[in-house]
Amino acid sequence: MIEIALIGWFPATILLFLVMRPHMAAAASMIFGVALLPALRAIHVPVMPDLDQYTVPVLGSFFMTAALYPQRLMAARPGTGTDVMILGMIAGALATNLTNGDAQVFGPRVLPGMAVTDTINDALEILIRFGMPALLGRALVRSGREAVDVLVILGLCGVCYLLPVLVELQIGPFWHSLFYGGPPSRSTFWHSMRYGGFRPNVLMNHGLTLSSFMLYCTIAWAGLARLGVRPYRLPPGLTTTVIGVVTAFCKSRAVYLYGVLAIPSVLAMRPRLQMLIVSSVAIVIIGYPFLRSVDLVPVKQIAEIAGEYAGYDAVVSFMQRIETEDDVMRRTSERYLFGWGGYSRFWIYDPVTGAPMSVMDGYWAMVFGEGGLTRFLFFFSFLLYPIFYGWRRIDKIRSKSTQVAICTLAWIVVLRTFDLIPNSTIDPYLTFFGGAICGVVRHESRRRVQAPSAGRRSEREREAEAGERQEGPASLAARLMSDRAPSR
Repeated sequence: MIEIALIGWFPATILLFLVMRPHMAAAASMIFGVALLPALRAIHVPVMPDLDQYTVPVLGSFFMTAALYPQRLMAARPGTGTDVMILGMIAGALATNLTNGDAQVFGPRVLPGMAVTDTINDALEILIRFGMPALLGRALVRSGREAVDVLVILGLCGVCYLLPVLVELQIGPFWHSLFYGGPPSRSTFWHSMRYGGFRPNVLMNHGLTLSSFMLYCTIAWAGLARLGVRPYRLPPGLTTTVIGVVTAFCKSRAVYLYGVLAIPSVLAMRPRLQMLIVSSVAIVIIGYPFLRSVDLVPVKQIAEIAGEYAGYDAVVSFMQRIETEDDVMRRTSERYLFGWGGYSRFWIYDPVTGAPMSVMDGYWAMVFGEGGLTRFLFFFSFLLYPIFYGWRRIDKIRSKSTQVAICTLAWIVVLRTFDLIPNSTIDPYLTFFGGAICGVVRHESRRRVQAPSAGRRSEREREAEAGERQEGPASLAARLMSDRAPSR
């Protein structure tokens, strides 16, 4: 069943591109792919990254876009923008592999040295998991209306997940075993026990991933509520409330904090102020290793607050992450620029038994340990570039509804990236959202520059803006079966 589901997603993606417009088809393939395909299962392929719930939707969407809409890919100017950071990561991977040819020995455990040929695998991994989704977002999402369509796809997926989440809140992890013959991992049931009940997983790899996904859906509905968009006649305000309440029952402490910050901002704040806050969070993320290295992160105070409001378990979890970060930073200081390479060579092992002593949670620590400062800066600059790009140009966008859509996507992107400090899941549809921000900002800000200098606009321009504000994807059901796009 696992192989059938993964391989079957390729024809499913083809069908989506035949019945939907390209930006909606790509978004649906990546969002529903993560939501429906088996978690932590893969088909191993030589040289290339494994075919799993992350790579299959990306590859299918990219091949269909290249086949049906090659002009859009070329118009996105491959090799510019975030693609520069992708190339930097690949060059950094080569340097990492060249400087880590020595084997690491810890008692009976021997970790092999890196070979130059490992760069091929690293390059393909970086291109497929990060480069392709970002390029697709930049190429396919080019207007405020298309950005709203993407938010609708995410919001509808959240609605589809409501019933499965409610079921697992009552009976525990169930759906993945039902469809794919077993839980994502051996620890799934134990990790699902929270506060005397269950934390749902549905078909995702962990309860934290599910909680974050439901939060992103809530933020999307908050943006739709502010825009007054009613896809399939669903009331956006009520839907935001319902999904928000269900998200709260998913029992993730970090999600509570993210939601309290993001959802009121999307509903009430001016777009310029939202982008300022989002950009400030992005700066903190980029500077996190430096702040930790000079003890500017108030670890003890955070632990005390966690103990007071979340209990002893929260303190233990937090301090365990901090200790792991300290271990990784100490070990990586020996090869600070390019790190230790793959095969978990940056972990801490018992020198006698060779048993691993590190418990890896934060993705930033993994990136930093594997590729050093070079990989960290390129990777997080890649993820956060759309935030700074949008903040710098938000005032050049004429349409207020487009500004709201950009801010909604920006909140999702920055919260995903911030969550990579304590956690490690990075889904391709979120990278697609980053590319979408760049695509929308680039085209919409250019429209203002090219607008007539006289204070009067043409009737066609006024109608286009009015349609963007009022129609949005309210007629989404009718447009799903319309032509793929006005042009390729």
